[in-house]
Amino acid sequence: MTETGADSNAADAAISDDVVTHVAHPDPGGGATARAVLTPHHDTRSKEIHADVRPPIPVIFLPGVMGTLLVNKNTGDDMWTPPNTDHWYSYGSALSIITGWFAGAASREKRYDATVAAVNPNGPVDVEGAGISEAEAKRRGWGTVHRTSYSQPLAWLEHQLNHPMEHGEPTGFWHSGDPSGETFTLRALLGTDPKEYGASGDGSAIAADSDDFKHFARYRYPVYAIGYNWLQSNFDSASDVLNGTTFTDPKTKKTTQILGIHDICKENQVDRAIILTHSMGGLVARFLLQQPGGDTVTYGVVHGVQPATGAPLAAKRFRTGGEGFINESLMGANAAEFVAISANAPGPLELTPMPDYHNGAPWWIVRDGQGNDVLSLPKSNALSELYLNSSWYGLLPPERLLDPAGIVAKRLDQLGGRQSVMSNYKDTMRQVVQRQRSLQDQYHPNTYAFYADGAIKPRTVSGSNAPKKERAVEPGNAEKDLLTWGTVVWKGNIPFGVTESELMAAPLISDDQKGVVRIKLRGQDITVTVQQAAVAPSPGIDNGIVPGDGTVPIWSSEAQGRGVKPGLSGNRAHGMQMVFTQGGYAHQFCYSHAWARWATLYSVVRIAQQVTVETH
Repeated sequence: MTETGADSNAADAAISDDVVTHVAHPDPGGGATARAVLTPHHDTRSKEIHADVRPPIPVIFLPGVMGTLLVNKNTGDDMWTPPNTDHWYSYGSALSIITGWFAGAASREKRYDATVAAVNPNGPVDVEGAGISEAEAKRRGWGTVHRTSYSQPLAWLEHQLNHPMEHGEPTGFWHSGDPSGETFTLRALLGTDPKEYGASGDGSAIAADSDDFKHFARYRYPVYAIGYNWLQSNFDSASDVLNGTTFTDPKTKKTTQILGIHDICKENQVDRAIILTHSMGGLVARFLLQQPGGDTVTYGVVHGVQPATGAPLAAKRFRTGGEGFINESLMGANAAEFVAISANAPGPLELTPMPDYHNGAPWWIVRDGQGNDVLSLPKSNALSELYLNSSWYGLLPPERLLDPAGIVAKRLDQLGGRQSVMSNYKDTMRQVVQRQRSLQDQYHPNTYAFYADGAIKPRTVSGSNAPKKERAVEPGNAEKDLLTWGTVVWKGNIPFGVTESELMAAPLISDDQKGVVRIKLRGQDITVTVQQAAVAPSPGIDNGIVPGDGTVPIWSSEAQGRGVKPGLSGNRAHGMQMVFTQGGYAHQFCYSHAWARWATLYSVVRIAQQVTVETH
């Protein structure tokens, strides 16, 4: 009897007249397995098993805020399961959004209690094109993250990182790029100057016959994902990401180990991994450096669309709630609903503008009817001037909004009742800003980053005697879809000549919790309204809206390029090797865009040069 590829469970068997080839799949622990069945003795074709025996270097993906599925660890009920919209049968997505619209502040606080949140490892995954099974993808943590946002980028990375060459020659996008620009850039990875895709820093094209590419191709790169409790502080999430967590489902009693970086390195018999981050996952990765042993477990980090110094949008929502039907449904339609979640969630609070946002320039502006700035904050300290300020223009919510369900009050009573809900929140904000300061200009010593600055900018080519002409660029989102709040601008019919001190002392008459307030000023009722939508400013008028990726403004993203990208002021971003100022992609789905994918592959090749030892 001999083996064959006729097994219906061995879909990777390739049958020809002379040979049956089985492709082995990776196993936990660095091995590989191929499955075959026996056939009649007269079937004498040669049988081959192809296994990737290259030593592994794990690639670990950290998602952004709201990118991890959460469950209530006490009840097993879903806490955060965002709708998936990547399949036609995802009609449940619309129902989920509609249901969220009717949730009030108290029910939101109960649902999103950070202290009882746990990572749900059992979410759906999409492994099409990855070359691994759903079971293996879930074991690697893919089920902890939102499928629509991340499954296909993870599958794409799994395939591309592990198939740079075929029969000793570069293949696929490494060799030829994508003529459509849809799944990859028009130009191949190899032989293309990184400046073509927005690079600043010390780096050049990677040649196909270079030692750098050959060194990269010596290894394989199993792709993992680690979801984390994004409601808690990113500092605490960094500890969980490093050490792993265990989830026992109260309903089924099944226990699942959610692998941490230490676990992943151990099973691959290596000391370090490569980290890729999306959005707030970048803050988690930076907090790794503050964990015991966290500074020695990575070869390097690639940050995608990181809010490196926070974003005013996160602060604005404390006065308005979310923007648009979907955001309002998921995050709250007004300040009361948004605050009920975020006031008790240190992770989202750490996304507010940091002390070095826009090099310390004011980002909370109040203007009079003629467009003159009457109040610009912070002047020196956002904590006291805004975050802990209860004035009509401040960001300290009324106490009634902080704990509508009474959860915090009950917890404080159990601790002895020495703190009020308000004092507890103020302490939380002080800790948030302290942690923000600890991140200032600090990155892993081998860090790369990419981010969007609006739409893809037109590029030109020119000959010695020819006029410049536009060259084809990859498709991407339009500029109008990638604008966001660089500053939060309030405008009102404030009389000319009103002083800053008068405005700050004005008593509040009413607040609709959607960005419209009424104050009493010089005996008049004055209405002040925040910039409500991220629309391009009219010529000559600053409405606070700037280019970015629709969520993170360029002023936050480009902070990663200080000392690397020419023309940026501020202290150097220590550890940053190269930044890619790009365009054309929206925040949530950046890893699906051609330019971001080019930057990611290039950065991983460069980071892989740090691998100087074989696996154990």
